[in-house]
Amino acid sequence: MKLFVLLLIWQGYVTPVTNTLYTQQECESRANQLMAVWDVEIKCGEVFGEKTINAG
Repeated sequence: MKLFVLLLIWQGYVTPVTNTLYTQQECESRANQLMAVWDVEIKCGEVFGEKTINAG
């Protein structure tokens, strides 16, 4: 399953909104909710990589 994060696009910079992972549908829905309330650009970015557990 692909996972996505919410990304804030502001003045040419991209920053994660939260560290919560969403399905694509959940992410797009949440992005639309946020953009309806605030005048911001929110995009969904796919998460790549493997989960790493620090045992130390």
